[in-house]
Amino acid sequence: MDLKRVLKDTDFPILAIQLLIMTTFGLASLAKWGGVGIPESFVGQFGETWLGALPGGLFLPFYTIVITETVAFLLAAVSFFRGEWLKSRGNTWLKSSLVLSLFIFVILGYGLRLTSQFSGAANAFFYFGSTLIALWYVERTGTERNN
Repeated sequence: MDLKRVLKDTDFPILAIQLLIMTTFGLASLAKWGGVGIPESFVGQFGETWLGALPGGLFLPFYTIVITETVAFLLAAVSFFRGEWLKSRGNTWLKSSLVLSLFIFVILGYGLRLTSQFSGAANAFFYFGSTLIALWYVERTGTERNN
């Protein structure tokens, strides 16, 4: 396949969505995995909430975020390497990454609301809405590809 044909077959918005998801969740999860355990800032923010009273403390809430961010990154990476950015390919892996991203933003937004960080919660709502628009675009282009 020559470069001209590849460029013509490239869905650049899909490629941008893949790169955005990989950057957002790849860097976030890498930073969390690179630390030593649960950061003090997380403990300071959530230690006095009902999350801190869970069996095991903040282990489950923190690592739920870390694992879901990692999985969202991996799904987007698989999508990228499978060439789902080509118009001639489906985008199942990217759709899965975006759906998981919606739940991640719900989790993050809840945590911010729980600790009365309302501007941060508003940002999470914005991220959720932007992700929903991206998912709509991916679904729409996927439907067009299948017809």
